[in-house]
Amino acid sequence: MKCSLLLSILLCFYATLTSAETKIYHWVDEKGKSHFADTAPPGTAEIIIKNKNLVSTPQQQQPERTSNTNINTKKEEIIEYLAEITTPKDDVAIRSNNGTLEVHVKTTPEKKSTQRLQLFLDGQALGLPQISPTIRALNVDRGTHQIQVKLLDEANNILATTQVVTVHLQRISVNN
Repeated sequence: MKCSLLLSILLCFYATLTSAETKIYHWVDEKGKSHFADTAPPGTAEIIIKNKNLVSTPQQQQPERTSNTNINTKKEEIIEYLAEITTPKDDVAIRSNNGTLEVHVKTTPEKKSTQRLQLFLDGQALGLPQISPTIRALNVDRGTHQIQVKLLDEANNILATTQVVTVHLQRISVNN
């Protein structure tokens, strides 16, 4: 009995290790002893064992080939930028005796390092375009001014324009 149980366990183990093509036979000899083997005397019945440990991988499809003209053409993603002057606020009086006007600009999404911000004072470009979101205008005359900033790409194309902000710059007059 123990031998039969051991042989059954070995048979199961052997069945999991062998491929699905292996045949297994069982027979009992004239002494009543059970035998299991991959070869058997003629007329012995085959034992059919379903191997559930086999896994097949799905066939992978080859990617479609495209013509050379499609490979070289690249669609650039168009990003819509928004720009806003966060300070100074609109219609605010600023006291600056040396005429310095500091403008802070926020861009959404954040601008790339190759893009520049150009400050406009009263409709005229002031200085060169800058990388920094904080722009300082120096020695601005006292009075009311309109400021605006434009976001420019590498080719100086306008990507975004801020709102127009009116400021009233107060500074000491030299004509007393």
